Amino acid sequence: MIRVYTIGEGKINQYKNPSFKEIGTLENVVWLDLQSPTREEKDYIEKNYKIEFFTSQELQEIESSSRFLETDETVEMNLSFLSNEAELTVQSVTFILKDNLLFTYRQGDLKIFAETVRRLKSGSSAEKKEHGLNVFLTVLETRIDGDADLIEGINRKLNGISKELIAQQSLKQDLLISITQLQENVMLLHETITEKQRVVSSLVRIPEFNRIESERLKIILKDIASLLQHSQFSSERLEYLQNTFLGLVNIEQNQVIKIFTVVTVVFMPPTLIASIYGMNFTYMPELKWLGGYPFAIGLMIFSSLIFLWYFKRKRWL
Repeated sequence: MIRVYTIGEGKINQYKNPSFKEIGTLENVVWLDLQSPTREEKDYIEKNYKIEFFTSQELQEIESSSRFLETDETVEMNLSFLSNEAELTVQSVTFILKDNLLFTYRQGDLKIFAETVRRLKSGSSAEKKEHGLNVFLTVLETRIDGDADLIEGINRKLNGISKELIAQQSLKQDLLISITQLQENVMLLHETITEKQRVVSSLVRIPEFNRIESERLKIILKDIASLLQHSQFSSERLEYLQNTFLGLVNIEQNQVIKIFTVVTVVFMPPTLIASIYGMNFTYMPELKWLGGYPFAIGLMIFSSLIFLWYFKRKRWL
């Protein structure tokens, strides 16, 4: 699917899946968005606009050269975007800036692009919309707002987990799984935000882009730095909660071990006494004594009570 966006009469116009012939006749085009395009559509755009999208292998690479590439005619960027669903998923999006045109290439739908279109249509200044860089920065700003919402959602879950950890009497495995899942989400967020920071920092170093959108680029960098601080704080808080959970687990395990240790020690003297009287020697003074049996039982109980009293005095119980 191809979506073409043009600027006209101070507003953004959208053409959904136009024919190749129609694309060639459109004027003031600022953005061509390729969503899960066919091979024919991809080849047409690459051939007619003399660009080349990242290959699937290049999309998987993490080197800076594979994420940001500046040539004499184009600026090519590969960014990872997170979906705002319950379970975060990463999707790679290719951006190519050539002259005043922005080309985007992605597989599958991302709500962030629909939100970007709404923002572009609601803008009051047509002058700012006459170049693809504005569209790209609008996409970034929308995604940054989305990342901020994700961090806020994670912090709300963190507050719930923290309260549950304090309130509940018995520890549950689900709680640790929730903490681990949130840690994974925060790491994904931190990674994608850092990626955006590198790209925007590279754009600032391009004189033409810095001249057109200098203040806007600086604001985006400040917003990204703020998000990185929040994500770092969330990561540290999650680590603290995980350590607290594991500490409580250790305390719980130590209590169990302590109980078994006390029971073992308390029953050692009675076991010793019972073993002595169970030796079945022919000559033992107490064998023919009428009070021998109650004496042995009493001796075992007394020895247990002595140890229990000693443990309690030492405050081991």
